[in-house]
Amino acid sequence: MKIIDAHAHLMDEPGYLDGLLTAMDAAGIEKVCVSGLGPLFGMQDNTAVEAARRQHPDRIIGAVYVRPGMDGAETVDWGAEHGFRMLKVTAPTGPYSDPSFDPIWERALEHGMPVLFHTGLVMPSAEGRGCRVSSLNMQPMQVEPITREFPELKVILAHLGVNHNMDAAEMARIRANVYVDISGEPGGWRERMKATGLDHWLWWPGASEKLLFGTDVHYTRIKQILDEDRAIYDALGLDEPTRANVLGGTMRGLLGEPL
Repeated sequence: MKIIDAHAHLMDEPGYLDGLLTAMDAAGIEKVCVSGLGPLFGMQDNTAVEAARRQHPDRIIGAVYVRPGMDGAETVDWGAEHGFRMLKVTAPTGPYSDPSFDPIWERALEHGMPVLFHTGLVMPSAEGRGCRVSSLNMQPMQVEPITREFPELKVILAHLGVNHNMDAAEMARIRANVYVDISGEPGGWRERMKATGLDHWLWWPGASEKLLFGTDVHYTRIKQILDEDRAIYDALGLDEPTRANVLGGTMRGLLGEPL
């Protein structure tokens, strides 16, 4: 089974890329979608991710980081020109639904790049005056107008909305172009998900067709998240073909790769 981690980052610490690749090998993960959100989140930046992608093109799928309100369509173009396959957006200066951000989504659609939106509560590394990051701007329903304006845009809602699980799930149910991941730290919002049961939110027949595997943790915890997710698939009663899609097949389709 060829596994793709659809949500990972390049942390700003020595040797992180090598550690990530080693952790992927240990977990049996073939490819990983990587973004770098810069100092605001204690990470490296787009140029470092681009270098990692060039160094390991068979393992690293680049997700160009775009901060709406600070970055625009030109960053999407830069990413496409440098081999990035998708976008990662978070920490917008206004609501995702702000029409002034539409050129970003339009350009992503033109380049055939899926957009991974952070949704729900966010915890930047930087705090204090000048940070000005509002989780209100990143509620799942802030993405809904984008899915209507750009119905062909491939949209991924990260973390199932964190504290807005039902909103994220219902958007995936109703909107054909919306998918979700259940990434996040052990001990965080996922504990509620495990206690409640993922089928409380992904309740409809075929809901797993909208589910993607992603970790969004330090590489030392990637294997733990994968093991936890496999236990969740057991609880959902997913058969092997469905698991294969969740663990990579669906993401391959979004990226336009052969299944």
